Amino acid sequence: MRTGKVPENVLKRSVLKEIKNRRKEVIKGAEAGADYALLRLEMLEDIVVTTNACEAGSELSASLAIYKVGNNIACAGAVPVAVTISIVLPVSFDELQLKKYMRTMEAAAEKMGVEIVGGDTKILAGVSVPVITVTGMGKINPSESIEERKVTPGQELVVTKWIGMEGALLVVDSKEEELKERYSFQLLDHVKAMEDKMMVLSEAATAIKSGASAMHDLSEGGILAGLWEFGQKHGVGLEIDLKKIPVKQEIIEICEFYELNPYGLRSGGSMLIAADHGSNLVRDLNKIGIEASVIGRVTGENDRIIKNGDETRYLDLPQADEVYKMKF
Repeated sequence: MRTGKVPENVLKRSVLKEIKNRRKEVIKGAEAGADYALLRLEMLEDIVVTTNACEAGSELSASLAIYKVGNNIACAGAVPVAVTISIVLPVSFDELQLKKYMRTMEAAAEKMGVEIVGGDTKILAGVSVPVITVTGMGKINPSESIEERKVTPGQELVVTKWIGMEGALLVVDSKEEELKERYSFQLLDHVKAMEDKMMVLSEAATAIKSGASAMHDLSEGGILAGLWEFGQKHGVGLEIDLKKIPVKQEIIEICEFYELNPYGLRSGGSMLIAADHGSNLVRDLNKIGIEASVIGRVTGENDRIIKNGDETRYLDLPQADEVYKMKF
C-alpha cells in the first residue's frame, strides 16, 4: 500500500468492518473521519488507562498486545472496557494482511470483553515490520480499588499458571517448522494452546475477592523482571524459592534448544500476587480452574533474594527479555 493514511475505502472494509464487539459504555466508537471516542461511565467510577507498544511481526503479536493492556487493567482491580489501536505498517503490507491483523485483534478484544473504539492506521516507509500501539481503558469503583491495600512483610507471593508462556508462544509461532524437526507435534500443540490462557481477568477478580493486596502482570522480562518491579513499586524485600516457580516442561525444552532463560522470558498470562494467606488464595484459584503456586514471601528488608537449594543470590536489575535473543 502507498505511504500515508490508509485510504478510507480500505479503512471501512478492512478495519472498521472487522470491529464487532460492542459495550454499552461506548456512546461514540470507531468510525471513519472521527478523531475521538466517547464513553459514558456510571457516577463515581474511576478510569484506569494503560498503553502497550510492540513490533507485531505476526498476527499473534497483535493479539498479545490486546491481552497485555487488558491484563494490566485487571491487575489494577478494574474491568477492561475499551481500547484504541494505532497501527503503523510498512509499504510492503497489503490490504488482506491488514484485514487478517484486524480480525485477530478483534477476536482478542471480544475474548477480553472490550470494544475497539478508535485508532489510527498509517503506512510509513521507515518501518520494516508493523508497529502496533494499544491503549486500554477500564473502570473501577473507588471503594473496590486495590490501590488502597498495602503489601506488608510476612505476606506470601503467589504466581498463577506458568511462567514463559507468552515468550514460548512467540518462539513457536515464528520457528514452528524448525521446531518440528526436533519436537513432537503434541509438544508444539501444547504450547500453541497456551494462547487461550493469556488473559488474567478471572484470576484477578478471584484474587481481589480473596483479599489480595497487590497484583502484577508478568510480561516483558519474565518473572525476574516482574519480581524486581514488584519490590520496587511497593518498597519491600522479597525471598523467593526458585524451585517453586511454576514452569511447563514444554517451555523448558524450547528454551534449552534456543539457549533462553525461561525465568527472563515474557510471561504474559501469568500473575504475581501478594496475599496474607497464599495457600488460601491458591485454593480459591484452583476452584475456578486456575493453577497457582506459592513461590515465596514479602520481607521487611531491602534485599530481594532468590534461593535455589543451598544457593542464594540477589535479584538483579531487569535485563532485556530473552525473546530478543531470537532472530524472527
